[in-house]
Amino acid sequence: MKSLRKSKPQPAWLYDGKPEFVDINVSSATPVEGGYVVALELTTGAIRLAATRHPAKYVNTWRHNVRRYGLPDVVRVLVSKPYLRYESVKRGLAGMLVEHKDKESDAYRLGVDALTEKARQMFSAAAT
Repeated sequence: MKSLRKSKPQPAWLYDGKPEFVDINVSSATPVEGGYVVALELTTGAIRLAATRHPAKYVNTWRHNVRRYGLPDVVRVLVSKPYLRYESVKRGLAGMLVEHKDKESDAYRLGVDALTEKARQMFSAAAT
């Protein structure tokens, strides 16, 4: 029997915060767990997607390259819960965002709220 109460929607992101605190809040995933979908909000306002088992390492590497090559810095990091097929989940999310793709880079031009709504749809489909 279904409950008449509406359940509270699950948050789309396991972590949503500053890049300095990713390593404190998200551990690396084991091969059994799979990996994470990571979204980096850059200083330009663009969103960059990644799929990785080591989100803190990915963010630190990006920030190192910022200093080395003058890339846009990271202002906010969003990390999904782990998915066994995390690279497929990331590709699916990227497919949903194709209309927002920046023609000059691998980034997407949309707000975090719009990204989160698309991510919520993709993550719920990946969970079934």
